Amino acid sequence: MFMRVVNTGSQHGNCYVLKSNSGEMLLLDCGCKYKDILKAIDYRTSDVSGVLLTHEHGDHRESFKNLMNLGIQIYTNDETVENMNIRTGELMKGVPERYPFRVGLFNVIPFELPHTTYDKEANQLVPCSNYGYLVEHNEMGKLLYMTDFEYSKYNFQKMNIHHMVIECNYCEELVDKTEANYSHRLKGHCSLSTCKQFIKQNRTESLRTVTLVHLSGQASDARKIQKEIQEVVGDNVLVQIGRAGLEVDLNLCPF
Repeated sequence: MFMRVVNTGSQHGNCYVLKSNSGEMLLLDCGCKYKDILKAIDYRTSDVSGVLLTHEHGDHRESFKNLMNLGIQIYTNDETVENMNIRTGELMKGVPERYPFRVGLFNVIPFELPHTTYDKEANQLVPCSNYGYLVEHNEMGKLLYMTDFEYSKYNFQKMNIHHMVIECNYCEELVDKTEANYSHRLKGHCSLSTCKQFIKQNRTESLRTVTLVHLSGQASDARKIQKEIQEVVGDNVLVQIGRAGLEVDLNLCPF
């Protein structure tokens, strides 16, 4: 099992491919260009069992129509299905929070994460339904995928997580308080201090990899983020900054 980063961040979109040793694939979000997703899955569209969509924003959903046209099932929350005007019978399904379901040989549990969106009519930030996912497979153990969140109300320490793919969007001291999306950044994205706290609270001896994603181009320092997260998890955990083309070995057994 490995994970391939198609791309990450607001500018280029977010999509990650989990690929098992048998060739079965599961996509985490689909916010990148369709041609880039096709290349990342080696054009083997029939091997994609499904897509776990976190929320409705374009940098997470861009290629959803292309994927549905291929007959690939997309899973998300009911509010996202409604807000994206998906017709009944189309290949996008709302799944209830905290209820497990299967996608091929992957076991999945969705959970709510606080995020925001800008309501133009009200001229203010409003809540945006957003899912994180706990994904389990016998080749990799348990993987947490969490992005576009201010904080998490859930604790996963008893779950003995093996892999984390987690947003670390900004360093507090680098945020420009005059920027137009200042409030959205604070209310809708994860800071370095929050990321460190979450990982520290949920880290166990089972943790093997942490992939840090959705960094802000202006308000993040990749070296600082990687260094401080590495200090939290210790030398036995592989910490990497997500980038296009990065591949992360998720196999529980190294041979």
